[in-house]
Amino acid sequence: MTSAVVGVLLLGAPLVTGCEPTGTIAPQGAPTSPSTSAPSGSPAYRITTRNEEGSLGPDTTYSATVPVLEGPDAAVVDRVNTAIAEYVRQEKAGTSYANLTLKAGDPHVGRQVLALSFGGDRYPPGAAHPAELASGLVFDLRTGDRVTIEDVFTSTGDGLRRLESIVRPELDRRFPGGPTGGVTDPEPANYQQFVVNPRGLVVIVADLPYVLGPQSVLAPWDQLADLVRPELADVLRS
Repeated sequence: MTSAVVGVLLLGAPLVTGCEPTGTIAPQGAPTSPSTSAPSGSPAYRITTRNEEGSLGPDTTYSATVPVLEGPDAAVVDRVNTAIAEYVRQEKAGTSYANLTLKAGDPHVGRQVLALSFGGDRYPPGAAHPAELASGLVFDLRTGDRVTIEDVFTSTGDGLRRLESIVRPELDRRFPGGPTGGVTDPEPANYQQFVVNPRGLVVIVADLPYVLGPQSVLAPWDQLADLVRPELADVLRS
């Protein structure tokens, strides 16, 4: 089995811009209960992890490393952890035909935002190779609500076209003439998977051929600033 893709490194390299040389979502070892606190002067939210294992069907199993939020506001903690559990449930529900490995990457806990990345694979018994998966969840720590790509921009259409103008050239640079298909078209379905950090919004491109693997592309905030909702701009950058 190929190594499971664990997630985007949220706080440092190798986040990708058009001038950086690599952009696959970085493989890492299994997380060991990472704990990341927000900067000083803000509530002390942190992430730990728990491990889950079980059966999905007569011949298939799953293993998952699941992030768990802890912190001062019980309502926020409950809302976030419920959403994480629902995400894991959905991944399991869609994988009864294959063995599922799901691992949490390094979290980013900002002053007002939480960004979580996931990687892993679905490996049907007898298949030549697994299907890699990669995804991201972003939460507003003021409320515990999940932030979707439709929430980020004042105009979703304009925002997606801006993201396409950044992501498409970068994928073309990495894979000249490659089979990237329509994965960067400015449709909401192509941009559901993303994380954020103080540098920008990181688009996770998961629906690529196996030989390419999931990719991440950083869209810097200064290239998105005129389109981000004003009430979320400081939250997402934190």
